[in-house]
Amino acid sequence: MNTRFNHGRLMPLILALFLSQLVGEAQAQKRYSETTRAAQTFRRGDALRLTIYQPWRVGDDGNSGLDLSGDYPIDSRGYVFFPIVGEVRVVGHTRNSLAEALKEKFSPFLQEPIIIAEPLIRIAMMGEFRRPGTYLVDPKASLWQLVDLAGGPTDDSNLDKMRVERGGKVVRDKLLSGFENAYSLQELGIRSGDQIVVPRKKEFTVRNALEILRFVVSIANLYFLIRRF
Repeated sequence: MNTRFNHGRLMPLILALFLSQLVGEAQAQKRYSETTRAAQTFRRGDALRLTIYQPWRVGDDGNSGLDLSGDYPIDSRGYVFFPIVGEVRVVGHTRNSLAEALKEKFSPFLQEPIIIAEPLIRIAMMGEFRRPGTYLVDPKASLWQLVDLAGGPTDDSNLDKMRVERGGKVVRDKLLSGFENAYSLQELGIRSGDQIVVPRKKEFTVRNALEILRFVVSIANLYFLIRRF
């Protein structure tokens, strides 16, 4: 009787744990899919990396004609200004659809071009980096590549507390494991517009100590001045 009772109580618990794991995995997959879709689209204020191959124009001297490859900013209207063809709306396109649209635009000027269009996301590097600022980077790049763009961490940086902020809120902390394992920004769930923040390792500095000492001395002087009266 007791064995059947315990077995009856155990099975619902196992089932609940199994369902909880399935739900957690589904939510993680959903977040990854959303991040992946965001990383594959073109957004206002970001940029795109255009690569154009012209295999039929390569001559004996290796000259492939016009070199139009490069990084192009996306303006607030969602347009990019390209040489020769002018403005093209890129927001709303996927990589493949934009590549096809650009191939049609450039075909009158280039012979059967092979075009690759990739989005670049905008990330702000804040805190203890040697070159803090905003960077445009491929979402497939690793976190250490992005940190390297920012000049690397300073001597006072606390990498153990490196975090991602979005809209003034911390959305991921303890990024050091991602840094060490060379995960891509996309795999870490980092989106365009995010801020990667590294705080100082030492909150209490020599300057703080001197200020406290100066304050203590001033209090002591005030005390002795009062004692004289």
